[in-house]
Amino acid sequence: MRRMKAKAKWFIPFVALLLVLAGCQSVGGFDVNKALIGDVDVKSSESSMTFSMNAEPSEGISAEDKEMVDLINSFSVSISNAKLQENGNVSANGTIGYKQLNIPFALFMDKQTLVFTVEGAKQPFYFPIQGYDEVFAEVGLDLTKAEDLSKLLTKFVVKNLPNPSAISVTPVSEAVYGQQVNMTKLHTEVTGDELPALLKGFLKSISKDTEGFTELVGGLYDYLYPVIKAMDEKGSGDLRNLGFGDIPLDDKEAVVTVLHDAAKLAVDAVLLVYDNQLDSLYKSTPELKTVLSKDTKLAVDIFVDSSLHVRKQNVDLKVALPGTEDMPLKSFSLKASSQVWNIGGAVTADPISTKGALDVSSGSLTPAETLNNFDPNSNVYRILKDDLGITKRTIVIEPDDEYYYPIVDNYTTYIPLRYLAEDLDATVEWDTVNRAIIVTDGVYGDKLVFKFGSSEAVINGEKVKLAEPVFVDEYGDAYVSLRVLAEALHASVYVDDEGWITITRK
Repeated sequence: MRRMKAKAKWFIPFVALLLVLAGCQSVGGFDVNKALIGDVDVKSSESSMTFSMNAEPSEGISAEDKEMVDLINSFSVSISNAKLQENGNVSANGTIGYKQLNIPFALFMDKQTLVFTVEGAKQPFYFPIQGYDEVFAEVGLDLTKAEDLSKLLTKFVVKNLPNPSAISVTPVSEAVYGQQVNMTKLHTEVTGDELPALLKGFLKSISKDTEGFTELVGGLYDYLYPVIKAMDEKGSGDLRNLGFGDIPLDDKEAVVTVLHDAAKLAVDAVLLVYDNQLDSLYKSTPELKTVLSKDTKLAVDIFVDSSLHVRKQNVDLKVALPGTEDMPLKSFSLKASSQVWNIGGAVTADPISTKGALDVSSGSLTPAETLNNFDPNSNVYRILKDDLGITKRTIVIEPDDEYYYPIVDNYTTYIPLRYLAEDLDATVEWDTVNRAIIVTDGVYGDKLVFKFGSSEAVINGEKVKLAEPVFVDEYGDAYVSLRVLAEALHASVYVDDEGWITITRK
């Protein structure tokens, strides 16, 4: 866990660099703010996008880390056509690049369901979202107000973030989906060593932007007011429990004033100690000097048409890294490009039927069920099973385990059949007529038959000798030989000198 946290901190500057892009102010008479906000209200469009990553490893990187680097560098996404329909329906189709493979995929989302499929899948997968509006409404959340708040936040950030040092605007003619379009090209570059000053400038700007700050807080109030009121059992509209004294909940002006003043005070307090805290951060984490250096660079090209719609974007980000044990990389890069057409036109998203689709929201979909939904000869089947190992299992049983309650008799360990079988993704059925337990391997489909009173088990039609027939303990659990059951379900068994049992399925 500590290692994961240490790795995560290096991506904070990466996120911050992306936010800088939104801070472009007017350049050469071109209103960058309007251009960046111009697409907020677009209801329908078609677009394409490509995305790739590149990790540069440190010297002497371990084999395990090298394998992860190669995996990162092989990954890419290409969306050939994404469709946004006016009613909110969305579809996309494209390919996922992975280890020199290009795997086609498609997805569709409406107000009821998110459906997706990839090459080799026998049936699509889906995630039901119908009823989420009602759930949100019960706690006072309004999705329309959430959109309004998002627009306010975008406007606020765009307005107050300062321009980077390298920014230019030029008229160009570029092809968008095969059509030549006259556009304005906005080019900007930001380096890591600029980031602290840009952030400080942003804080100074929002401290002075009383109007924008108040508008944003007012939008936040409009969004949260119904939620807080819904949580108030008596509906008295009193904010005393939230630290606002006797201010009534429905007095928007007073609440917004208090929130604005408190937020501004917090920003001003940060500004007072900003330089000292930055120095302290560099001293405590000297590796940040590498991340926040000129070697970290974000370059962006945005192409805007005469209607102030972004038609093309190219993003190239490289983050310099210290090459530590926690993050054994010299740099990490992202490249993305996109283009948009048919803005505001008649667009119909491509639906995917949910008939026979697998529900991924229930939590009951096992790795074996997921794997078996793919053609065994497909690339995705191989990736899931061999590369990602979704069906791998490791079970450790103590000598006095209180879950499995193993029984050792004459050098043979017996285990409750159902417990181990289900933990290895197998299904267990009772055959009343033959008084037998039928176990079906969820990954390989093998069938195991354990008949009461018989000293033999039948595994895929072949008889296997048992040291002891199936027996039932005082709690009604049917016991069988652990090794026979585990190995029949394609798992290996290892017992150490102290009696600890490790069951592994690859």
